[in-house]
Amino acid sequence: MIDNIALLVPAYEPEEKMIPFLEELKDVFSTIVVVNDGSSSNEVFDKIPDGIKLLVHEVNKGKGRALKTGFEYIRGLEGIEGVVTADADGQHIVTDIVACCNKFLENPESAVFGCRDFGSESKIPPRSRFGNRLTSRLMKLFCSITLTDTQTGLRVLPIKYIDEFIATEGERYEYEMNCIMKIKELDLPLVEVPIEVIYIDNNRSSHFNPIVDSIKIYKVFIKFCLSSFGSFIVDILLFMLAKHFLKPVTPVYYIIVSTVLARICSGVFNYSINRMVFKSKAKASASGPKYFILWIALMTASALIVNGLNYILPIGPTLIKIVVDTLLFICSYKVQQNWVYK
Repeated sequence: MIDNIALLVPAYEPEEKMIPFLEELKDVFSTIVVVNDGSSSNEVFDKIPDGIKLLVHEVNKGKGRALKTGFEYIRGLEGIEGVVTADADGQHIVTDIVACCNKFLENPESAVFGCRDFGSESKIPPRSRFGNRLTSRLMKLFCSITLTDTQTGLRVLPIKYIDEFIATEGERYEYEMNCIMKIKELDLPLVEVPIEVIYIDNNRSSHFNPIVDSIKIYKVFIKFCLSSFGSFIVDILLFMLAKHFLKPVTPVYYIIVSTVLARICSGVFNYSINRMVFKSKAKASASGPKYFILWIALMTASALIVNGLNYILPIGPTLIKIVVDTLLFICSYKVQQNWVYK
């Protein structure tokens, strides 16, 4: 029996197969909590084995809210060191759940994820395979998080950080993505455990909407890009305006001067917004000098490269600047993420 890890199962319109799943789990876990997230019928929930705590939402509030409701109940229990979450649709088997719990007990200061192998299993529905691969790559690029299965519902979280996860934004499927960001913010080690890939009836019972819920998930990445894109627009517009007026005044150095003036204005804008985007807790006196160093380096690189290519390539300096600054944007993002606002 596992006594120090509570099992949490959020359920919305579950099928009958949830009952034997819970019966098997009852022989393994001392504490099991099921959240009925506003299901239209209680027939399945009426068959839940004795000894399992059932929490009920009168209306459907979303998987994120169901998880938070379970977390709020579990945090009041004594002797619990971690919470393992599992889906009610039959995608997780007991042996995999136990394996994740055992790995957590070996690493009690970590977050454990049961990860499916999306690279070798042909039985995985195309929408799930594509969505997971894309999200994993975006997460590694934008957030420096290496996770092969971003949408797995099998996770073990330390109880000592449960208040942080309860306060994490999101009420529906985007909540699980936000929790990954919270794990990164808390600097918790992320441990993966390989689990079996199970899709029943091509994942027919899943309530994940690939369009609506993906928008909610990917907005977390879009938010990271908006600040730099806004600064990019400010920089380009000011550059075009400055070179128009400066070319007659200084025909040799007008590109360099225009770049510097535009970058000063866009840099102030970008720094102010990115402090919020990266949720930086550091004082401006700490992140400001780092940003200034990066700003000088990027401005110098942009000015010299654009000026040099302007004499080589038979295209206008504005187009050259757009291409050059797009490449520098990627470098800028990674440096800001890992150094300026780390």
